[in-house]
Amino acid sequence: MHEAGVAIVPGTAFGKTCNDYVRFSFAASRDNITQALENIKKMLTK
Repeated sequence: MHEAGVAIVPGTAFGKTCNDYVRFSFAASRDNITQALENIKKMLTK
């Protein structure tokens, strides 16, 4: 996600039952969230 310019937190930071998850913060403007989702999409479809 570093390449996409998006910060995520590993689920393990929130307990042992969250090993297969990540967390995103949506405390940003709608435009920034939309751009971040587009960046993630581009990274995942490379």
